[in-house]
Amino acid sequence: MLEKANKIRIFNAMKNKYFVYEFINKNPEITIYDLAKKINWSVGKTNYYVQKLLKDGVIRNSTEIVNGRTLKKFSPVSYKAFIKTEEMEFLK
Repeated sequence: MLEKANKIRIFNAMKNKYFVYEFINKNPEITIYDLAKKINWSVGKTNYYVQKLLKDGVIRNSTEIVNGRTLKKFSPVSYKAFIKTEEMEFLK
């Protein structure tokens, strides 16, 4: 029973991570606060999954100062960052 519950938790976490990635992919340069507001999640939960995606290297962040406040904006990493030059030549 516990094993099944763990599988469900892992599946839901992966689903949430993919959902956040897809949202960032469709809305580049979005802040954590705006992302949380648009997907109707808490900032803490949103930040948790964004940090996971940053650690995996599939999104990147940029820092911008607006009116004395630091804004971190998140964007997807281009697929070209994951493919080596030799592999790209092979695909042509």
